[in-house]
Amino acid sequence: MNADIEMLLKIQEYDKRIYQLESEFAKKLKEREKLEELLTAHTLNMEQAQEELNEILEDLNFKKNLLEEKEVLLEKLDEKSSAVQNQKQSDALSSEITIAKTNKSILEDKILEMQAVVDDKNKKISEIQQQLDETKQKLEAFDIQLSEIKEDIDRQIEKVNEERQTMLHDINPNLLSKYNKISMWAKGSAVVRVEDETCYGCFIKLPPQVSVLVEETEEIVYCPNCGRILYKKE
Repeated sequence: MNADIEMLLKIQEYDKRIYQLESEFAKKLKEREKLEELLTAHTLNMEQAQEELNEILEDLNFKKNLLEEKEVLLEKLDEKSSAVQNQKQSDALSSEITIAKTNKSILEDKILEMQAVVDDKNKKISEIQQQLDETKQKLEAFDIQLSEIKEDIDRQIEKVNEERQTMLHDINPNLLSKYNKISMWAKGSAVVRVEDETCYGCFIKLPPQVSVLVEETEEIVYCPNCGRILYKKE
């Protein structure tokens, strides 16, 4: 096997470890994103529930004011009853009192219904607030954990890079540059074996002339399909 290829394979093992560590941290960031999305959802639910409650309370206060007006009206009608002078006035006053009492009763029933709705809304808001607080606590705890994980991963990557760096002076700089460019997208699979005339990076059947170069020469050969560096399986 070409000595440079052997060296690239060793370097690639270090790169695989780095990509693995970066992938682990990326997964943790995804978990954090989910917690943030959940926090946003609870916040929106809270805003909507509070807005609905405010609308109900506004209507409830309006009806309570109407009820107070009806009560004042009934008091005035009661006062007028002492000044009734004939049956006609008595009947008219009685009718007015009946209507006022009916309206008062309807308002009282409606207020009771609305108060029950307000109680339910307040209960719902309390539940959402609890979910909101719990999610905030989880996110804060997760951030502490994430910071510790990042420090640990950074230390490991730094150590791997130090070990990797010691090998770089032993390889052809031009080949290393090409390897690095491929690694930017290949993520730990810039150098792949050829088996059964197949590139084990993209799994495409190689042209016979390419397979021959890999199998029978020490040349640096690239997959014509994916561009990865090829080597013969020992």
